[in-house]
Amino acid sequence: MKRIFNIFISGLPLIVISGLLYAGLFIKPKPFGGHLPPPLFERDDRFYGITTAPEHTVWLVGAHGRVMRSDDAAHTWRSQASHVLENLQDVAAWDAQRAVAVGDQGVVVATQDGGATWREINVPHSGIANKLVRVKTVSGGAAWAVGEGGLALRSSDYGATWVRVGTDEDVSWNDIAVLDQQGWRVGEFGRIEKSVDGGASWVAQTSPIKVSLMAVAFRDERNGVAVGLGGTVLTTNDGGQRWHLETQVTPEHLFDVIWDGQRWLTVGDKGVVLVGDIDGHLWRQTRGATADRDWHTKVAAGAEHYYFSGTQPLVTEKHAL
Repeated sequence: MKRIFNIFISGLPLIVISGLLYAGLFIKPKPFGGHLPPPLFERDDRFYGITTAPEHTVWLVGAHGRVMRSDDAAHTWRSQASHVLENLQDVAAWDAQRAVAVGDQGVVVATQDGGATWREINVPHSGIANKLVRVKTVSGGAAWAVGEGGLALRSSDYGATWVRVGTDEDVSWNDIAVLDQQGWRVGEFGRIEKSVDGGASWVAQTSPIKVSLMAVAFRDERNGVAVGLGGTVLTTNDGGQRWHLETQVTPEHLFDVIWDGQRWLTVGDKGVVLVGDIDGHLWRQTRGATADRDWHTKVAAGAEHYYFSGTQPLVTEKHAL
């Protein structure tokens, strides 16, 4: 018995090695658990445009053709395929089914089915530059897009076709506001122009500043606000015949402004948010979140929330501001 035991002990290393070789050659590990999907939002994301639509719909667009949609007021998101790789700078919607996005190289994509399919639209280009930075939708299927090279485009069929308005200019238009047949556009060097014939012709308005204006909005045909670099805030109460430079509240650049039905809201660099009274003369500085230092190029208002573009979407309850 002792001899048998000694033989077993002496052969044990060979048995172990043989077992390991067999396992390595003939036993293949099987995967365990499910595939982990990539996160919807990543650290290096950049989102430049955001808009809301009825039924708690929110669309978000950004770098490399990224399109995101939420149907529950930004509690959850899902990715949509734009089928373009250019950076998308802005998005606007007519309703929960129809929307349009614009971006670098003059790219325009539109959807008629809630984003299930996005289609690239062939549009007129500028001979100077073709980056489209802003798009606005108007009831009845109309839309406007503006950008570099004096580029201004108009659509009347929910973004299916576009026509060029105006000629090439070595200047950028950064935003446009439209109310019925009246329109205002703002851009580099403090430029402001107004149209009273649905955009067929434009007339320069006197501007009190020379810094670039980045956004403009009107709450009615007489009262509007334009914002720009260096914390610039301009107001008008006569449809733009005269623009007044408001007292500076922040030195940070301001990129967007909206009227939400009760007050003005403007957003910009380093998380800055300005809230203005009905006339746009009294402003206070705040943030969408206490520790927020992100840049926000666009802001949109829903029924109960504000939505901010940035490296990731920021959502704030209205009453919190």
